[in-house]
Amino acid sequence: MKKILAMLMAILMFGTIAAGCGNSDTSATKDSGTDDSWTKVEQAGKLVMGLDDSFPPMGYKDPETGEIVGFDVDLAKEVCSRLGVELVLQPIVWETKEAELNGGNIDCIWNGFTSDPERAEAMLLSPAYMKNTQVVMVAQDSEFTDLASLAGKTVAVQSGSSGENALNADSNAEFKNSLGNVIKIQDYLSAITELDNKTVDGIVLDEKVATNYMNMKPGKYRLLEADGKEITLSEEEYVIAFRKGDEALMNKVMDTLKEMKEDGTLAEISTNWFDEDVTTI
Repeated sequence: MKKILAMLMAILMFGTIAAGCGNSDTSATKDSGTDDSWTKVEQAGKLVMGLDDSFPPMGYKDPETGEIVGFDVDLAKEVCSRLGVELVLQPIVWETKEAELNGGNIDCIWNGFTSDPERAEAMLLSPAYMKNTQVVMVAQDSEFTDLASLAGKTVAVQSGSSGENALNADSNAEFKNSLGNVIKIQDYLSAITELDNKTVDGIVLDEKVATNYMNMKPGKYRLLEADGKEITLSEEEYVIAFRKGDEALMNKVMDTLKEMKEDGTLAEISTNWFDEDVTTI
């Protein structure tokens, strides 16, 4: 009887140790995690790209066709073509971009998206592929010449944008405090309408976007200058945002962009939109 009890105790002790080892392995595997972000996109056969569809020339609706076009759109189309997946363009409200990404409604944000420390904390940001600045655009026939001339006036900025961040930066506190009013708008098309109707006196926006509007309507708008140079509220870099941990997907996209840089496709797309290669990959 004692031998039987001893055997049972030994079996129970071995089972406990084995179970403990099993739990330890499972926990380690769970903690280490598995990055299947690219596998999921590949199996789904599509990459869902979140964008503001009123942000020319990066991504916007063609007024004649209603189709979403743009520089970033063309880049993404070529990347997806080479990766063998479909590009799905998903317009989003820019203020909710992070929630859309982390909620799984989109796979990335690729739309003139500026890198900054706060965004880097919340999302996985790719290496930069283009430089940008924040500028102030006014009507060509307006009286405004520099930042000081807008004292007491009304300026528009897109809510949740890098333009808003630039305006709120300590380095621009004097300019912001001099303004009479700052209006937050949902998109830049609305801001342009406000500027045309003279309900706002200026817009803080991306230089690439401002240049696009000025090219579309020559003689209609201009940028504030100082000593013959454009006034910049901040210097920035455009990146692609992914969910934290989705490094496999980010690396696939970036490796493809590097291939496009090497074979000249990136320069070709850039020249088509900007008359020169403005990419920094």
